[in-house]
Amino acid sequence: MFAKFLNKNRHHPDYDEDFFKDTRMSFGDHLDELRTRMWRAIKGLGLFLIIGFILDGIGERLNQPWIGIGRPMLKIIIDPVEEQVKQWYHDRAQRIKKDVDSSDKDDQKNKTVEVRTKLPVQPLLDSFDGLKLKNPEQTHIEFVEQVPAADLSGGAEEGRFVTNSEHYLKGMGVMEAFMVYFKMSLLCGVVLACPWIFYQMWAFIGAGLYPHEKKLIHVYLPFSIGLFMGGCILCQFVVMPRAVDAMLGFYKWIDVDPDLRLNEWLSFALLMPLVFGISFQTPLVMMFLNKIGVVTYQTHVKTWRYALFGLAVLTALICPSTDVFSWLSLFIPTFGLYLVGVLICYLQPHASLLGGPAEEEEVEVGV
Repeated sequence: MFAKFLNKNRHHPDYDEDFFKDTRMSFGDHLDELRTRMWRAIKGLGLFLIIGFILDGIGERLNQPWIGIGRPMLKIIIDPVEEQVKQWYHDRAQRIKKDVDSSDKDDQKNKTVEVRTKLPVQPLLDSFDGLKLKNPEQTHIEFVEQVPAADLSGGAEEGRFVTNSEHYLKGMGVMEAFMVYFKMSLLCGVVLACPWIFYQMWAFIGAGLYPHEKKLIHVYLPFSIGLFMGGCILCQFVVMPRAVDAMLGFYKWIDVDPDLRLNEWLSFALLMPLVFGISFQTPLVMMFLNKIGVVTYQTHVKTWRYALFGLAVLTALICPSTDVFSWLSLFIPTFGLYLVGVLICYLQPHASLLGGPAEEEEVEVGV
């Protein structure tokens, strides 16, 4: 029914019914054209993959982490969770130290750990005149020291925090690191090759569009890309750090140490910006439905309360994270964009997107 409605409204008075007679192709020719375009797109993607692997190798050899494609981008995606988990363990160590300092000192003296160590002899001989060793060949003195357990644990955690010597995302399988790197490289290759891939898609689809339809795509596609990139950037640099902090708060609440997997985090970190980017397409979808007369400005005015409730439920369902902050970070901008879409529907009349009003169906009238 909807497709029939679109086909009827797609008619444009400036073009005859056989506008595509010079470019008409058989079904088999369409399949051959589609296969050709797909192979060209895949070859372009493969070229960017190879370039990315080469640049990553050069960066590794030169010890310059910023040189490359897959490895630098993987670091950008991993950094938010690494920093948050690192801070989580540091804060826990500080809380333990504070609890120890405020507890009974006599009780803490009994919680010690024996640490066996060696002390070099020569600095003692240089510092104290007249000291002599029973064994002139002795170079170190072995002794056992009683160290408070809390100081030992806190010192080790503080050392890892200061030196940044521990990675808090763990790999659980021998193939996990390879698969994560390949997945990241493939994604970066798709992003870099997207102009070429979109060109091949456009070369196949654009041949079947009227000139006014091509013009509309040229006008609105940049807005769609801009909204998508805006949603991804908002998610990556504003929402993700706070979302991780909120989720780690539940570990503190139930008193469990977080041990996060690299592969699971990458899947989550890639899905969240994608959901935000798609959700930010709301004004364009509303404008399209308004232009073809399916959902007009008057409908939005009458049903805005239902739209508010529907968007709240929808964003809660599609948001990969379960914390309230991530949901609100997705729901509030989406509803704001919905209001922008309502304003666009008010400013622009409907039934003009596809080339003017539909032709009236001929009705036979008996005389």
